[in-house]
Amino acid sequence: MTTMEQGSPQSVGTAVASEQSIELPNWLSCPDPKPPALSPEAKALLQTQYEQMFERVIEQVYRGRSLRSLLEEDHRFISYEDFLRWIKRVPMRHERFKEAQEMRTEFMAGEIIEIADADDSLEDVNRSKLKIDTRKWLMGAWNKKRYGEVKQVEVAGSISITEALQQAQMRIVEAEVMDIEPKQLEQ
Repeated sequence: MTTMEQGSPQSVGTAVASEQSIELPNWLSCPDPKPPALSPEAKALLQTQYEQMFERVIEQVYRGRSLRSLLEEDHRFISYEDFLRWIKRVPMRHERFKEAQEMRTEFMAGEIIEIADADDSLEDVNRSKLKIDTRKWLMGAWNKKRYGEVKQVEVAGSISITEALQQAQMRIVEAEVMDIEPKQLEQ
């Protein structure tokens, strides 16, 4: 092996790959194994944990907390995606969660008033504006009926029903006037 001083462009300590292709060992090219299926006892435990957590989640979401923050601080390491799927699986449970999210917007409305009424320095005013704008946007996204943007479309022009009926009548009359004579077959 030659070194850099001897004119080799390769650094010392690296191996040169030959022209032959190198195959990876099976353990490097195999896909990751699927996680083992949960036992019935583990599923029952998970169900119990979700049910206990759900009541706390509903209560805290009413008070303005997010689902992600609640799950992150929980010591049981409950997956956000799995828990949200579990909520949506039962329509009544999903309705309770959506109701809690709508009520959270009322909580945020109160927070907006508190933020706006706070005595802030000039530097804090921009931060307060950001907090208010963020809460207003979230309120519109979570409770569209009450806080969502109202988009109004105005259409100018008029449509005359009598004129449209007259035009339709004319088409019918023209169709009746057409006289179609059947062709006689030559014998």
